Amino acid sequence: MNIKGFRSLLERGLIAEFGPEIIKGYLVELFQSRHIGVKEATEWIEQNKSIWNSLKPEQQAQLNKVSGKLGNINYINADWAIDAFRKDLPALASLFLGWKKAHNWLERQLDEIKKHILA
Repeated sequence: MNIKGFRSLLERGLIAEFGPEIIKGYLVELFQSRHIGVKEATEWIEQNKSIWNSLKPEQQAQLNKVSGKLGNINYINADWAIDAFRKDLPALASLFLGWKKAHNWLERQLDEIKKHILA
């Protein structure tokens, strides 16, 4: 195996290993960078705003690039995302835990993201 092949194999293995944390980071960063708190998230939920469509094209491309190396992403669901929010965005975690409409919206958004990155 040449160096390039070894590097590619190692990179795929590392991304697959740390993939859940990478995707959690993207999700948390999306909300933090836009200063999305409970008020703004409630507006997104009420308007049924698409998280995927709110991403910049380069963010979508980056997610697509990483996703090809993640393998199985069935772990991405609302409960997984709420866990991602607990540390850095606890008010949002509470919103998604305590409001069924918010939880369902988050689940739909994550399903949409998975659909796009698996395409």
